[in-house]
Amino acid sequence: MTSIISGLITGFVGGYALQRGGFCMHSAFRSIAYEKDHSIVRAWLLVLAINIPALLLLEQIGLVFPARAPFSIVAGLIGGLVFGIGMVLAGGCASGTYYRASKGMTGSIVALLGFAGGGLMMTRGVFQPLRSWALRPEIPIAGEEASLYNLPTAFAGGFFPGFGFRWIVAGVIVIAIVVFLLRAPKQTFTIGWPWWVTGIVVGVVAIGGWYFSSLEYRDYGLSIVQPTNAITGWLLNGETGAINWTTWFLVGLIPGAFAAAWKGGDLSLRVPSAGRLLQNLGGGIMMGWGANLAGGCNIGHGVTGMSVLSIGSIWATASTILGVWAMTWLVFKITRNQAGSRPASA
Repeated sequence: MTSIISGLITGFVGGYALQRGGFCMHSAFRSIAYEKDHSIVRAWLLVLAINIPALLLLEQIGLVFPARAPFSIVAGLIGGLVFGIGMVLAGGCASGTYYRASKGMTGSIVALLGFAGGGLMMTRGVFQPLRSWALRPEIPIAGEEASLYNLPTAFAGGFFPGFGFRWIVAGVIVIAIVVFLLRAPKQTFTIGWPWWVTGIVVGVVAIGGWYFSSLEYRDYGLSIVQPTNAITGWLLNGETGAINWTTWFLVGLIPGAFAAAWKGGDLSLRVPSAGRLLQNLGGGIMMGWGANLAGGCNIGHGVTGMSVLSIGSIWATASTILGVWAMTWLVFKITRNQAGSRPASA
C-alpha cells in the first residue's frame, strides 16, 4: 500500500510539474542546435545538478543502491538514434507525450499507443532477437559498472578508491553546471513555471523516485519505458509481476498533468489531420523501438541514469540528441523545399 500511495502522489506532483513547466526533452534537445531559448535545457541541467550529489550522498549512507545502465555501444547508439527520430515525428519525448495526452492532444494519445506497441515489438515480438544481439556487447569499467566514477580507477590502477574521489568527480560536474546556469541569460518568455522552478520540483521528484523505489528493493529511479511495458502486459495478458512503484508513478502522472492543464487553462481536445495522426503513430512506434533497444528513454537515461553518471546512459542520451538533431534538420529541409515549390500568389 505504501508503494501505491507514494507512487500515485509522487506521480501526481511529477505530472503537474512536467505540464506546468513544459518539461519536454524533445524541445530541450532540439533547442540546443536550432533555437535561442534554452530554458528547458537549463531545467534539465538543474535536475542533474540536484540529483548527482543527492544520490551520491544517499548511496554513501546506504539508503539507495543505484544500478547503472550497462554500456552497450550498439544498443545505445542505434536505440538512441531511433528514439530521437521518433521523438521528432511524435512531437514529444516519452514523458512529454504522456503529459500532452493528458491535456487532450489526440496526436499524443495516438503516439502513446504506438509507443506501447513498439515496446511490445522490441521486447516480445519480431525485434526481440535484434535487441538480444545488440545488448550483448557490454563494456565494464575497471571490472565494475560503467560509470564516470570508475574511469579514474580504470586509468590509474585503483589509485583513486572510495567515495572521496567520487565526490571530486561529482563536484567538478555540478560546479560546471552551476556556472553555466548562472551565466545563462534571463528567460524572457515564460508559459507556466520559470525553468528554475521546474528544475527544482522535477529534481526533488526524481530523488523521491530513487528513495521510494529502494523501499521495494528496486535499484533504479524514475522510468517511463518499464512501467509502460508493465501496464501493457497487464492490459493484454493480465500479467502483474512487473507492476512496481514506477507503475503507480506513471498512473499518478496522468491526473497530475490533467490538473496542471486545467489550472493553466490549457485543457482542450485537439485533433490534427489524418496525415499528422499517422505521423504521430509512426513516431510513437519508433520511440517504443528505440527506448526499449537502448534500455531507457529521456527519463530513464536522461535523468535517472545520468544522475548516477552512468556511461551507458550518457551514451544513449547523446545518441538520442543526435537523432533529434538529424530528424529536425530533415524536417526543416523538407518544409523549406515544399515552401519554395509553391507558386507565388498573384
